[in-house]
Amino acid sequence: MDAAHHPIDEHANAGQALRERLKEITCLYEIRRGMGPELSVDNVCRQIFEHLIPAMQFPEIATAVIEIDGRRFTSDNHGEGRKHELYSKINANNELCGQLRVFYPEDKPFLVPEEQRLIDAVATDLERWFERKQIDEALSERLKEITCLYEIRRGMGLELSVDNVCQQIFEHLIPAMQFPEIATAMIELDGRRFTSDNHDQGRKHELHSKINANNELCGQLRVFYPEDKPFLVPEEQRLIDAVATDLERWLERKRLEQTLVSIAEEHQRSIGQELHDNLGQQIAAIGYQAKALEKRISASGSGDVATIAASIATQAQVAVMQCKQLAQGLLPFELETNGLMGALRAFASRVAITYKITCDFVCKSEVVIKDKNFALNLYRIAQEATNNAIRHGRARQVTISLFSEEGMLHLSIRDDGSGFADSKKKWGATPGMGIKIMQYRARQLGAGLEFLSHPEGGMEVRLAMRMV
Repeated sequence: MDAAHHPIDEHANAGQALRERLKEITCLYEIRRGMGPELSVDNVCRQIFEHLIPAMQFPEIATAVIEIDGRRFTSDNHGEGRKHELYSKINANNELCGQLRVFYPEDKPFLVPEEQRLIDAVATDLERWFERKQIDEALSERLKEITCLYEIRRGMGLELSVDNVCQQIFEHLIPAMQFPEIATAMIELDGRRFTSDNHDQGRKHELHSKINANNELCGQLRVFYPEDKPFLVPEEQRLIDAVATDLERWLERKRLEQTLVSIAEEHQRSIGQELHDNLGQQIAAIGYQAKALEKRISASGSGDVATIAASIATQAQVAVMQCKQLAQGLLPFELETNGLMGALRAFASRVAITYKITCDFVCKSEVVIKDKNFALNLYRIAQEATNNAIRHGRARQVTISLFSEEGMLHLSIRDDGSGFADSKKKWGATPGMGIKIMQYRARQLGAGLEFLSHPEGGMEVRLAMRMV
């Protein structure tokens, strides 16, 4: 009788072993299938509980705990105080970061080593997923950093105003932080303070980086979180330092450009003053003396010599007029008396008379620029563009247009010349410096400046800026 039952018992045991093995395989398959890199640690742990516990010998009373990276996750039915367990350590990047633990009541035995093998396999899968997750998160953070710096540097390349540059920094820096929805930022610069939209006072948990320009402390960049949120140190500190360094370089370049424009302006003023006060007066004196000499010679009867004296007087008078015109261009008095529109209208008229070309000023509606420095920079840009068109592009027709539209100010200098390409070969670096000074002036205004070649011929210098 016993002999007859023995094969049946072996068959039953084999069937039970196959069922347990199938449960293990199914468990591992479902866990691995659900371990996507996009899932959170919380979701992955829930998936493990969902498939691991049914694969145990007594699923109705088994519970599980996963401790990983300082966090603790438990299955739904887990209660404290259970001491009868199997566990497997979880290592990531060769460092212990947690463990997977499965519990039964003390009166229920584990299927050792079968269940231990399953727990080890699940722990190994969790290790691999966690390592991949850490790599993905590190790459994601690095990508956020690179994107942040790229966008900030691209925006700075457009050379906007300090206010706009700070707002661009906030726009790209805050999304690159660990908790962008609650992060705020502040930039203190040259006695001014700029804050992100959602900034409020009283936050004390911060990272900061000093801002130095030309070896002098001029401010700092500060990023804040509520006190219960940690920073990703040193990752976030490194990003803040990099942004502060970019702002330093932008400030230094901005100050250098302001200095160059200031020197150019002072140079023009000094030459204009010299023409108006000294050279012009001396030539006028020569003209008066030549006129007096003409009268004396005529009285003595030397007609030929008197004609020469008269010619000298006439040429001196023409030279005085030219000195005045040059001085007016270098010292645009009309800006103070008649504003930008009047100054540009007078400039166009002088150009037309001096060079005997067509030069028109077009402004259909009144445009008032109250800031004298802004008006001067706009005038100088129009002046430089017009002079380039005549001297280097050999233009015979120039149109200066000024208008405002939807809160934007537009200045255009359009000509029918040959453009700047030929002038660079002929005149070397001189036009290039003029163009650079125009660009510096535009950047001081926070304006966009374009140099356009038109298919039908001619060049256009086009400036656009927000009205102030």
